[in-house]
Amino acid sequence: MVLTKPQHNWSLLRNTRSLPYFFQISVTRSGYCNVMIHLLFCSTGGKASLNAGRIVAIVGMGNKTESGIQQRENLVEEPAKHDIMVVSGLALGIVAIAHNASVKNKVPTIGVVEYGFDSMYPPDNTALAKEMVREGGGILTEFRSETKPDKHNFPIRNRIVAGMCDALVVVETDIKGGSMITAELAYGNNKDVFAILGKNTDRKSAGCNHLIKQNKAMLLTDAHHLLDTLGWVNTKPDKKKKQKELFIQLTEQEEKIVKVLQEKGSLHINELHIKSGLNSSAAAAAILNLELQQIICSLPGKIYQLL
Repeated sequence: MVLTKPQHNWSLLRNTRSLPYFFQISVTRSGYCNVMIHLLFCSTGGKASLNAGRIVAIVGMGNKTESGIQQRENLVEEPAKHDIMVVSGLALGIVAIAHNASVKNKVPTIGVVEYGFDSMYPPDNTALAKEMVREGGGILTEFRSETKPDKHNFPIRNRIVAGMCDALVVVETDIKGGSMITAELAYGNNKDVFAILGKNTDRKSAGCNHLIKQNKAMLLTDAHHLLDTLGWVNTKPDKKKKQKELFIQLTEQEEKIVKVLQEKGSLHINELHIKSGLNSSAAAAAILNLELQQIICSLPGKIYQLL
């Protein structure tokens, strides 16, 4: 990740208290469809982290309902106590509610957009985008300046949302649309997908009900259920926390896995392969042995942490 020179000419953030920083990022991660992509990330003072230990994406249809608004706000209030970052698409309706609720509860939130940094769509989200950047979040795009929010860019944007998150929550959606695309992408990349069950007669819940029926999403009741399923209830990430003294002779490969988890707290199995420098088979064998010795444990979504 390279910090580029701060840009002075992005009218969207011209009136913010702090000058936004722009990062050029190159990503090669399985969660991002196994290809090299280049992203432009805007944050204030570089406070937002794209490597946050716990990232939840919240998606839903653009036409907001009272029920959907309440569900979105409730999903953000409880995670605020557990060091979780919220990702969404900074679009119309309920998607904006997730970002608004995050800002209100001091939860870092990142909006992934389908256009260049020289515009804002919809324009009504300009003030919200400023608040997101001020409060430690940011705006992320794969598109160059002067790129318009064309319809075909939305699915491209959605794969970034699906790739960034540890878990994805679908609140309200029709059987077709961007939220269903994002859910399918997340499911295909072994992410934990949750959906809120709705009435069979309600078209706005048809997509959620379909995902649950197809066993592509777990039925979600509330924020506590989400945190409990992900294993995030009783512990908070603590980068300073060290593993207790071990009275077990570890192999060189096992020591590398333990060292990485001591530094990072918890990681997806693909990240463990990369950070440890081990090939897939060596890492898998070391992880299995450490599990058998009760030194590490697995969490939903192929996440591992020290016991």
